[in-house]
Amino acid sequence: MMKSLILAGVLTLLGLVVPLVAPTESLASLAYTRVSIEAVDIAAPSLTFKTIEGQVWTLQAASADILQGLRKGDTCSVEIDLENRVTKIVKVESTSP
Repeated sequence: MMKSLILAGVLTLLGLVVPLVAPTESLASLAYTRVSIEAVDIAAPSLTFKTIEGQVWTLQAASADILQGLRKGDTCSVEIDLENRVTKIVKVESTSP
């Protein structure tokens, strides 16, 4: 114990003490590529999409703004945050008007 106190004192004198800080949780996300849009609800705001594997998901959107311009049948890439909210949508293909 005495050695560790001496070492801590020496490191302090040399200006080498760095506070121990736990890393913050990253904003990791899950991405689905080439999903098919099934429904868009701007009022909720929510998005229903179908994955390549055939799973259908309805998730809240982080904001209604990211849903603007989407229509049923559009093919998109979708990113989802740790709270299961859609945070980013990139259109790959769109249906005809």
